[in-house]
Amino acid sequence: MSRGNFLDPHIDNSHDSERVNYRVLNLLYYCTPDWPENQGGNFELWDRQDKRPLEIHSRFNRLLIMETTRCSWHSVNKVKGVGVRHCVSNYYFSPQSLDGGEYFHVTRFRGRPEQPIKQMIYSADALFRTLVRKVVKGGIGRNDIHRGPDAV
Repeated sequence: MSRGNFLDPHIDNSHDSERVNYRVLNLLYYCTPDWPENQGGNFELWDRQDKRPLEIHSRFNRLLIMETTRCSWHSVNKVKGVGVRHCVSNYYFSPQSLDGGEYFHVTRFRGRPEQPIKQMIYSADALFRTLVRKVVKGGIGRNDIHRGPDAV
């Protein structure tokens, strides 16, 4: 991520692409030496009240392990500094969800508390993408879209 990049609050999609296994863990390894906390690009974990996130500095050599559930809302605040903040992400999957329940959802974004219009747009987007995934089990990707006769 570089200057101006961010991720709004979101929950990750619940399953692998075949919808067989639940995504249960997200491992984030921060690998940019000497990245100052005040330069942004920090991980944010949101509580159930959605008022203010817990900010975790994306400090070099930090490994962050997060459960991935239907309520593990997280975000990345805006990168303010020069340079690029690097992070390696890994996901772990399981045949059962962490809470033992059955559910399905696509990656769903929402606005921050002070962004009600963005929240409405993101809600419509999530509804549309969920409907598509229910009809087209694997979703629609780059290879499903016609690119023209000269596309490689």
